[in-house]
Amino acid sequence: GGELKGIKIHSLRLPGFVAHHSIVFGGLGQSLTLKHDSISRESFVPGVILAVRKVMDLDSVVYGLENLLDI
Repeated sequence: GGELKGIKIHSLRLPGFVAHHSIVFGGLGQSLTLKHDSISRESFVPGVILAVRKVMDLDSVVYGLENLLDI
């Protein structure tokens, strides 16, 4: 793991998941966890299709799908 601005960050690779994301907020005697699991690459297809359709209109590199979604 690592630390960024006093916040501990860990990355794990687990078998059986295409992608697994957890965000854990912790305090004295408590924690709150937000979790997202992708068990199939199918979940990424809509974003890939969107990116492929929009890439021809780009003049520069774009980081983050949110920048293609106009949100």
